[in-house]
Amino acid sequence: MSDSLATLLKNHNQQQAEIKRQNEQLKKSAVRSTNELTDSLTEYVNEGVTEIFSRQKELEQLSRKLANQTTRYANQTQQWLTLVDGFNMSLKELGDIRNWAEIMEHDMRTVMTTLEFVHQGTLDTEAIHESM
Repeated sequence: MSDSLATLLKNHNQQQAEIKRQNEQLKKSAVRSTNELTDSLTEYVNEGVTEIFSRQKELEQLSRKLANQTTRYANQTQQWLTLVDGFNMSLKELGDIRNWAEIMEHDMRTVMTTLEFVHQGTLDTEAIHESM
């Protein structure tokens, strides 16, 4: 009976060692699979992060470009406004000169009419004096 207990104990120990060896293999396989899954997930996430980072850089570049273009547009618009204001002032000055010329012409006509009237009055007075 002791042989059979020894055999049973030996078989039991062998089975336990086999189960332990299988468990170790399963554990190593699970760890390897977990590492592969983690690597795959990390790679997938990194690709997404890389894509997002790339797009962010592109958006920042486009934003800077837009800001530069907006600044140039604002400067050009300011130059145009200055030019239009100068043109507007020139037109006002021309209008003022034209108005001044019209007033001068009117004043000259008034002076001429007065001089003609005075001259005509002088001629009439001389005619009256001569006829007397």
